[in-house]
Amino acid sequence: MSMQTVWVVDDDRDYCQLIAEVLEDDYELRVFYNARDYEVAIHDEHPEVILMDINLPDKDGITLCKELVENGTDSSVLFVSGMNTLDERLRAYDAGGVDFIAKPFELKELIAKTAAVASYQAKKKMLKQSESMSRDMAFQSMTESSQYGSVMQFFRQCFLCDNFDDLAKAFFDVMQQLNLKTCLEIRVGEPKYYVPENTAISPIEANIFELLDKQGRLYDFGSRTICNDKHVSFLIKNMPLDDEVLYGRLRDVIAVIIEGLEARVLDIQRQQTLQMVLDKIQGLLAGVKTSIMENDKRFSKALTNITTDIRGSFHVLDMTLEQEEYFSGLVERHLKEANSAGDAFVRLQKSLNSVIQEIESGQ
Repeated sequence: MSMQTVWVVDDDRDYCQLIAEVLEDDYELRVFYNARDYEVAIHDEHPEVILMDINLPDKDGITLCKELVENGTDSSVLFVSGMNTLDERLRAYDAGGVDFIAKPFELKELIAKTAAVASYQAKKKMLKQSESMSRDMAFQSMTESSQYGSVMQFFRQCFLCDNFDDLAKAFFDVMQQLNLKTCLEIRVGEPKYYVPENTAISPIEANIFELLDKQGRLYDFGSRTICNDKHVSFLIKNMPLDDEVLYGRLRDVIAVIIEGLEARVLDIQRQQTLQMVLDKIQGLLAGVKTSIMENDKRFSKALTNITTDIRGSFHVLDMTLEQEEYFSGLVERHLKEANSAGDAFVRLQKSLNSVIQEIESGQ
């Protein structure tokens, strides 16, 4: 562990030599005999502890300490003064000093106070680092929460999309929230390419999809990443490769997004296929219904003509009344059976229409 840096600013060379002999084994020590040399050095270096004499010939230590605080330099000042009065101590405190030691002092007191100030400075530095780390972690957590919130919103929006164009729009919305520039390919039948704001995809990007859509789930090249599934790929053009934490988090997020896209594409494809089948069935039923109605008309007309002709021929056949009634009943019975067969088809047609309605309501 490196030693803490202690600066001594005092025009009394004898005191400076004494302080150096006492402290040089435990600290990295540097001595200044005037304010001018100290002010030049403080621009480039920042010691942990400064033993500052209040009464310097060119500028007093109180002013130097105030300037140190105003400039935001994170050093702890231990004031040294030949005046051990309450007013002097209050001035030192108001200027931002951490402690005060009066001349002449005991060496044990100097060692103890310097060690106490150095310990205070070390704890203050540790707390500042911890605060910075906590702030970074809090910011990272908020960022992650925002990103996953965007992904959840994307999934909710996906369920409302019933075509690929709407799905692509929802995808570009979440990519914009993640500050990612992308283009999208959906491979159902002929590949379809999508870019934000309905601009055209460049030929080289289309060629990249063709070459890399079999290169695994995530494939990095340069500052770009292509994400693949069986029916979906999207190209990210600005992956933050220089930020390892953000890059790793985004890879996790886009891996989830590609799975959601794939699932919704398959669902839309299934719905579209089912709708095509339903349309064809409805078309067939409409055609069959028309044909049956035409056949019913012709069949009914034919039976009516047959019945009329038979009844009109009874006097020619010279049948008895019983024979005429028997023959008429036979014809009427078969006519009823023919009509019953037609009614059965109508019931079947109604049942099929009911099934179609249930399927459509469940889509």
